[in-house]
Amino acid sequence: SLVELTAAERDLVGYTDQDPALAAYTCAVDTGRAQTLTHCAALIAGATVDEMAHGMQIAARMVRTVLTTDKPSEVAMIRNICVMRNDTILFPLYRPDRPRYNALLDTAFDALTAYILLPGTVTMGNHGVAPVLSDNVDVAHTEMSRRFISLVAAMDQFVRADQMIQRRLAGDVRTPQFTSAMVGAEDALTAMHDALHHVMAVDLLRPEDGALWEMGYALHSLLGQEDDEARVFLFGTLIDHQVNFMVGGSHAVARRTRQLQTEFFILLTELMQLQDFGGPGPDDDGTFGPMMAA
Repeated sequence: SLVELTAAERDLVGYTDQDPALAAYTCAVDTGRAQTLTHCAALIAGATVDEMAHGMQIAARMVRTVLTTDKPSEVAMIRNICVMRNDTILFPLYRPDRPRYNALLDTAFDALTAYILLPGTVTMGNHGVAPVLSDNVDVAHTEMSRRFISLVAAMDQFVRADQMIQRRLAGDVRTPQFTSAMVGAEDALTAMHDALHHVMAVDLLRPEDGALWEMGYALHSLLGQEDDEARVFLFGTLIDHQVNFMVGGSHAVARRTRQLQTEFFILLTELMQLQDFGGPGPDDDGTFGPMMAA
């Protein structure tokens, strides 16, 4: 149904409200959209009997979001996930022992990407049309590198702010000082989420951008874990595979990207030491030692 909707949207491109064929094309788009959303609703409402059903439901939610959201950044985030899904070890939906299921997912994500690429279907604002990874972009910074620097700064600010309200450091929680520190930590968390949102949605112009996007996706996955043990396990996996995330090359852009990645992993380790994220919190003397959250 998504493929049929994409074809109907493509047929509609270029017609104005004076064209007599507009009504037929508009009807086809409305019908295709309704059918696709109906299929999405059925998948999402179904029982999650296994990991494959879970994967299908995630794909259906992604399609539903693209068809219904009025936020271009959400569409850009899903676009980047579709483009990067085969280039990151963090995309959990594929099953190596289920080739037919994997092929079905690929068909869905390819169809979703084709829909997003339609001119005029989704207003992308400042988020471009589609990421095109190229080795020919040799400028010092892209929008991704700038956004990622902002994310690293936001992570640092949040970690420092949240350390101030750790249980063994906070003192009397009834004091105005603690209330102020709590508000500061909440504001810093919001700022970090906003910075992460920008990283996840920005255009990917070169391989280094894809590597930085994967760092953002790692943080996004950690923050999305509701269970502390699951979050700690994922963090341990990220640390174990840290070398696989680092970009290669000896040129200036690669060196700067690896520096940003190293700073990211240092801050990620500090974040995971916070009690709110399943970590041990401060040592007895009130400092944060080198112990990992695991």
